[in-house]
Amino acid sequence: MGLRVTTSLSVLLVLLLMVSAWAFNPAPFDTVTIYELQYVTDPATDDYSPRLGDTVVVKGQVMTYPRDLWVGSRWAVYIVDPDSFPNPWSGFFVIQHDTFVTETAFQFVEPGWICYFTGVVSEYNGFSQIALLTDPPVPIEVVSTDNPFPDPVVLTAADLEDKASAEKWESMWVRVENARVVNNNVPGNWASITDASGGLTYMGEYFNWFRDRLLAGTYMWPVAGTRLNVNGFVRDEPAGFSVNPRTDADLEILSNPPVITDVTRTPAAPTSQDAVSVSAVITDNGSVAEAKLWYSVNWGDFQSVNMTANVDTFSADIPAQADGAFVRYFVTAVDDEGDFSQMPGDTSQATGSIYFYVVRDQGVTIKDLQYHWGYALDASGYEGYEVTVRGVVTTDSTDFYNRYYIQEKDSAWYGIQVYDPANTVVKGDLVEVTGTVQEYFGVTRIGNVTSVSVVTAGVGEPTPVTVTTGEVATGGANAEAYESVLIQVENVTVTDPFPDAPRNFGEFVVDDGSGGVRVDDYSMAFEGNSDSTFKKGDTIAKLIALGYYSFGNYKLIPRDTNDVIGHVTSIDDPDQLVAETFSLSQNYPNPFNPSTKIQYSVARAGKYQVVVFNVLGQRVKTLFNGFLPAGRYTVTWNGVDETGNPVSSGIYFYSLIGKDVQLTRKMILLK
Repeated sequence: MGLRVTTSLSVLLVLLLMVSAWAFNPAPFDTVTIYELQYVTDPATDDYSPRLGDTVVVKGQVMTYPRDLWVGSRWAVYIVDPDSFPNPWSGFFVIQHDTFVTETAFQFVEPGWICYFTGVVSEYNGFSQIALLTDPPVPIEVVSTDNPFPDPVVLTAADLEDKASAEKWESMWVRVENARVVNNNVPGNWASITDASGGLTYMGEYFNWFRDRLLAGTYMWPVAGTRLNVNGFVRDEPAGFSVNPRTDADLEILSNPPVITDVTRTPAAPTSQDAVSVSAVITDNGSVAEAKLWYSVNWGDFQSVNMTANVDTFSADIPAQADGAFVRYFVTAVDDEGDFSQMPGDTSQATGSIYFYVVRDQGVTIKDLQYHWGYALDASGYEGYEVTVRGVVTTDSTDFYNRYYIQEKDSAWYGIQVYDPANTVVKGDLVEVTGTVQEYFGVTRIGNVTSVSVVTAGVGEPTPVTVTTGEVATGGANAEAYESVLIQVENVTVTDPFPDAPRNFGEFVVDDGSGGVRVDDYSMAFEGNSDSTFKKGDTIAKLIALGYYSFGNYKLIPRDTNDVIGHVTSIDDPDQLVAETFSLSQNYPNPFNPSTKIQYSVARAGKYQVVVFNVLGQRVKTLFNGFLPAGRYTVTWNGVDETGNPVSSGIYFYSLIGKDVQLTRKMILLK
């Protein structure tokens, strides 16, 4: 079932010679099974690997090529445990961040190889992985090649619906049979599917074959209503679990319903005098037997209107409605074989979306553009249409690159981002903006601006709405409602200066006791990683910001330094002086009894370990395991192991381990 011809014998021999030349010598790290890395007792509440942060050696059968996955310039593969697959908890993910380091030989691996991998266990948005050691590099150990590709584990959509049931299948090679596409246009280039189990899960585009074509517009997921079998690898992301096929060869199409595209309405923003014409392009590999427009007014029952055809374009009218009426609509089609489809594919509030508009005689409001009426997929009902709205400018053009924010009221749903490189606006002016409503990576905004005019200059900024950190954080009750609205949180404490460590994306977390929310350095005033300015334990009396969303998280984005009021720095640890290099000092005293101090420094923020090993390379005691800002530190070892029992006299080694460092020294315990 491999997707490529096996690498030539000559390349394989080169690889084996390289491994032989390196004379692979297992590092002083625990060798573990994938089960030990993956298994958790209660995945619904805590799905992090129990070995998070540990450097380990793990065996796995390679299932994909290292350049097949969408991981930027990195290399990555899925692996399964050849000794336990297809049992649960048997899949894992291996990644190499620095691909300038070729001595790992990771770039040569192929499906069917069984190898040992050495790296640090980490989590990325809840997805467990091992990052190979590259400084110094530890090469993979090839055990065997050309092993048969296993059959996928057959699951249902319900098996992959939530963490409680799906976590055990993370990174596994699976198959969902006789599934039906519910929505082929889920944000993130996903498609939702269901089956006889009644569960709902997703097909994802984590493989480059799909991602490249979906982004280029040369491929679309099978239309809503299509029945299919899908093979793929399970990935855990903030939006849910997904099955990720490698290419379209992993999709077995079982039916071909009509394809509905280009659903549009005229006018985009109707008044009470306007009937609304809805058109759609509907095609089929046979013929379209029936096309209907369904509409509902003010949450009433749906009514249907037969659509008339003009070649492949079908159209029907929604009658004029009263000012303020809320109108929902969707389109269905049936072909000559009885196959059914609709657009949007999933119109349920719990998991889907629907087309909608609000009748406005005085013009649409910003809330009309932002409010999604309780539908889970929160795209604007005006996406793709040109509108004109008014609002007070809450940011100067110099606060954010090529964009500014306007707000109609001091209330939820009444703010919006404007992407406008061409025009300059002034904070506090009431302006009128004409442009096209867009959904940009989960943020509703106005782009393609054709007109900006000042209605009234100097009306003053809106008053920030006071909120709690918990309600605007990811998963908070009002996180979406305050997107692009000027808000403020009060009496907050910095609880995590590096939420993405060892990476640093310029974010930190603040909490007023209701739950932590991220703060982002999106503004030009904070570029350069603002989280280096705010340390754990710092307090801020008042933080004014705009609500924002990116990379799966809701965040606060202060406009400038004036929005951070009453910042009090926590008491400094005298050891935490700025360090320019990584270092690990000789312990003192040495030899020692009963305790000794170890000083070390880290040159950049990240996750680090200080670990004691015996002469056999076995871990004796972890002295530190956590996130650290750049600085100098001291840790004490009192000569006991992980269980608290005293160790015997002899030679021990201690190591400073991180993504960019691995330093080791020797010490002697005398009793």
